Parts: sequence; C-alpha cells; structure tokens
Amino acid sequence: NSTVAFKKKMSQTLSLYQESIEKINQSLRFEYSIMDELFTFIGEKFNRYYVWTAMVFTTTGKPFYYYRLSKHRSADELFEFNLDLPKVNGVFCDEAFAYDKIYGSKAIQAKGVMTNIIENLNSQMRDKIAYLVRRTKAHAKSVEWLDYRLARFFINKNLGG
Repeated sequence: NSTVAFKKKMSQTLSLYQESIEKINQSLRFEYSIMDELFTFIGEKFNRYYVWTAMVFTTTGKPFYYYRLSKHRSADELFEFNLDLPKVNGVFCDEAFAYDKIYGSKAIQAKGVMTNIIENLNSQMRDKIAYLVRRTKAHAKSVEWLDYRLARFFINKNLGG
C-alpha cells in the first residue's frame, strides 16, 4: 500500500533529522544562535501552529539549522525546543515574550543583521514549503505532513543544500 510506504518514509525522515541533530550536537562546539518563530495553520485557519527555528553557529562560524513544531507559542514550548539545541554563549532573538525568560542575560534582543539572517531562513522555508506561505489556501492537512516537510528542509540545510 502506498500510504503505508509513505508513512514509513515520513518516519524515517523524522528519525534521520533527530539522529543528525544529536550527532551535530555531540561532535561540535557552538558560539551563538539566532532564533525566531513563525506561525502557520493545520487544516483550518483557527488551528494555528508555530514553527520555532534556530540557526546555531559553531566557533568557526558554520551554521546548523534546527526547528520545532508546536501547537502553542509559550515559554514552555521554547524551553522544550531549547533542550534540543546545543549550548551557546549568546542567543540573538527578537523581543518576543519568552526569550528573556528562557535565556536571561544570554538573550540579545535587538533588531539588526542577525534579525535579517533568521528572517532570510524564514523566507527560504516559505519558498520551499507551500504550507508556510502567507495568505494561502494551501494549509497543511496534518501535523505529521508538515513535520515531515520541515524535517526534509532542515536536513537539506544541514547537509549544505
């Protein structure tokens, strides 16, 4: 059955993303990260989901890319995302409600070049994943499908694509 085969492919892709992130975190040292979040819809307009994104830079300046898909935009969700990220000396972020709660003095909340860098990543995601395009009727039909598309995008980014 093609549905079963595709669900298996989705599961393998999500596992590959998790395994690659674990290997990256264990084998490299990191200096700082840039974080942001964007929202999309699953099914209906009232069913909002958030995509937390992070670009984490090694001590040599190479970026690696992380994401988390969540139902809520809260300090708890940011905390959970933070558990997947490597430790860094500084976090560039916007002035959203939760970053200073989670990162304290490590949070550098200012508009500037770093904001442009993470917004460029958001733009690339919107270009490659139709479900994330603003003002569209093409919302993801399921959380699993969107998670799969995000995992593919971030695996590709981390492999240099």
